Amino acid sequence: MLWTQDNYRRIFLDIHIDDSQEVYLSKLDPGAIFKVLKDAGAQLICVKGRPHTGLALYPTKYGRTHRGLKGLDYVGEMTKLCHENGIAVMGYFSQIFDNWAYENHPSWRMVNAEGKSSREYENYNDPGLYRRGRYGIVCPNNMEYREYLKNCLTEQCSAYKMESIFLDMPFWPEVCHCASCKDRYYTETGLELPTIVNWDDPQFLDFQARREQWMAEFTAFSNACVKSVSPETTLEQNVGGSPGGLWVGAMTDLIADQCEYVGGDMYGGFLEESFISKYIRNLSNSLPFAYITSRCDPALFYHTTTRSTEEFILYGIIALVHGGAFEICDGINPDGTISPSAYVPVKQAFSVLEKYPQYINGNYESNVEIWLPTFSKFDRSQTGMPIEKACVWARTEYMEAKVAVASILRTENIPYDVLPTKKLGQAKGDLLVISSVAHIRDNEMADIEAYLQKGGKVYLTGRPGHKRFLELLQGEYEGETEHDVTYMAPTAAGQEFFPGFTVDNPYALPCGQTLMQFSGDGKVLATMTLPYTMTGKKEFSSIHSNPPGIATDRVSMIVKKAGGGTILWSAAPIELARSYMSRRVTANIIRSLCGPLKYEAQAPSFVEVMTWEKDGKRYFSVINEQETAPIVPMSGITIRVPYELTQARIIGSAEAVPIRKEDGFSILDVPEVELFHIIEAQ
Repeated sequence: MLWTQDNYRRIFLDIHIDDSQEVYLSKLDPGAIFKVLKDAGAQLICVKGRPHTGLALYPTKYGRTHRGLKGLDYVGEMTKLCHENGIAVMGYFSQIFDNWAYENHPSWRMVNAEGKSSREYENYNDPGLYRRGRYGIVCPNNMEYREYLKNCLTEQCSAYKMESIFLDMPFWPEVCHCASCKDRYYTETGLELPTIVNWDDPQFLDFQARREQWMAEFTAFSNACVKSVSPETTLEQNVGGSPGGLWVGAMTDLIADQCEYVGGDMYGGFLEESFISKYIRNLSNSLPFAYITSRCDPALFYHTTTRSTEEFILYGIIALVHGGAFEICDGINPDGTISPSAYVPVKQAFSVLEKYPQYINGNYESNVEIWLPTFSKFDRSQTGMPIEKACVWARTEYMEAKVAVASILRTENIPYDVLPTKKLGQAKGDLLVISSVAHIRDNEMADIEAYLQKGGKVYLTGRPGHKRFLELLQGEYEGETEHDVTYMAPTAAGQEFFPGFTVDNPYALPCGQTLMQFSGDGKVLATMTLPYTMTGKKEFSSIHSNPPGIATDRVSMIVKKAGGGTILWSAAPIELARSYMSRRVTANIIRSLCGPLKYEAQAPSFVEVMTWEKDGKRYFSVINEQETAPIVPMSGITIRVPYELTQARIIGSAEAVPIRKEDGFSILDVPEVELFHIIEAQ
């Protein structure tokens, strides 16, 4: 059993502080900091060793110690205090982001296709973060940097006993064109590095696959450095950018596979946390995984704002019911102090959450599985773009479409899960959602076909990411519409799925559609309708909008039997449409592809119900995931299950949950939900 299985309440203290002014870290007092964090209820504390500044927070022979310490061994003092008080220590090391290394070793710098390194831009308001000029980025392919990293890691891990270590920033903020990358790529391929994005070019796809392998190989190297001197230390590479982010980072499941458990910092809302927690739960080699989010809102940028107790509780319980530890990331004040008052809501939240770990980590149930393939984090609209223009944190259809599906499933109370590629071969739900996946590798397609052979159903949108899908669909790809506003006109066979929409008033999409021709049998559910005039041009029919005007017989949506199963193909990710009227269409289609639901809930759109079995008992979580505080209590929620329940209670109270019987079903009448309930039933 890994030590991490007992540490569900964690605090991650950031100390990315410069030493250019005398005041910086001048008041750093490990005892005072520890007292606040311990009092808040932390079971694990992250002790920074080398932050993004590259300045060690302990005496070092490599690089330089932060001048503000003036002889203080911060890591040593904090580690001692934690262990004396039974609190686990997670060390910290910043890879690739290292200002000291950047400034003192120019040849180590990451360089983009324009020939510029990260601090040359001096664009301090750039929301892309990495080109503001504050961050010094060095290249993991540089062998001299690797030797430096090895020396630093082995020094830190030899000097201090750390139960775990968090190895941060394992990704490429740029598509690097430094000498080391040029040499490595040329040695491996005999080619020069590409400068233009082209997702239709097998050579470019191979280039991206190599970058992903290079990053995985680098993280394996840093992992080995730790294990060589401290084999008992558990490894946690930061995979926060793995589910989202863009292809530029080359952060994939390959990195998570090397770690005992998965962790990462993420800053979305409750819906996104639930989505990502499902993915990370399935990705992690052991539980709990670590879900890290900030004390401040939003993210780490508003230094003095603190989330409410209710928000901390919700972030914590969402992580917990998925089998995750909740970790709060907080930035220290530049002078080395922290504000005790900011930890009052943290303490209150931790005291609520401590009751529940023993009831989680059972066998979760779902009908729908959304595939999140980290090897395909791009969309083809980037083809032709200069490679240096790609931004790692830009949100694209790749992520938005999948979270949109999750939002609709939560609204409709349809049980769902999120699969990483390594679990694709274990897909067992009624429906596998493949939404906006631009590229599918051969091994991934083999798993999808195996799922279809067992009678599975697939919801597929846009241009199929593998040629085998074209064969299964008996389809021929013919391009994309030039229009960026398009419509779907329901056929007689599809009308039941499109309530409120007709041939004369078709379903509106905020995007173009894929053009396909089909042969063989299939049920066409919708055809394509285009605006009167080309969108984005001077000519218009209606000055404010682009109303439908040109009906076509082009297929926009079709259901086909394929490989023993069923594929529903949509020419666009219809789930991206925001109106309730539009979202009902996606819900209707998904319901038509599902069998009987594992459980049926009647609940508001932002209340998520999950269920699992553990130690012979059934558990239900009911979480009020409203995104805006203060949270309004919800009542009238019911859960209907196709088996007999005789008694139920709310964990943490003596309150019983009423159970009704109806046609062989048991119905739980859930008491008013303020933030959440965990219900135990048998």
